[in-house]
Amino acid sequence: MMASMDNQATTRLPLITFLDVEASGLLQPDSYPIEIGWADTLGNSDTLLIHPCDTWSHWDRHAEALHGITRSQLLEEGIPVAEAAHRLNEMLGVETVYCDALEYDGFWLSRLFEAAGVERSFTLADVHQLHDVLGAERAALLRDIVREMPTPHRAREDAARYAEACREALGRIY
Repeated sequence: MMASMDNQATTRLPLITFLDVEASGLLQPDSYPIEIGWADTLGNSDTLLIHPCDTWSHWDRHAEALHGITRSQLLEEGIPVAEAAHRLNEMLGVETVYCDALEYDGFWLSRLFEAAGVERSFTLADVHQLHDVLGAERAALLRDIVREMPTPHRAREDAARYAEACREALGRIY
């Protein structure tokens, strides 16, 4: 995990955490999570490669071309689903965590936690719900900043993109 940023301005920022999931493909209910990453407005982040369960066999080469993660890489470097679920709960606690694709990311997180037999401790929310947290002006600024940033299609980097944009939006107004 990356250390918190040592910056006085950062300590005034609210803790807002973003999560992203890369998957074996978009096809539901066959696809499954292969990488989960998160990042927060305080500069913390982490990523987990997931070793597929024996029953998870769907693999979309187009998805692989987008995120660049191979199935063999998951088999060699991925952690078991139970370990991934426990680590996510440990890292994210009882926070509300935001994502930009609630239907997909929620589905893949559910697959992970169900396969692990673990109850998720954190709440997943759509990034558009930040409107209620940040207010209209900051939420609009966040959307504008994110649109101008490249999309890396890796879980931690995609989550960090939102966290960085949120820090910038909050910093301009605080």
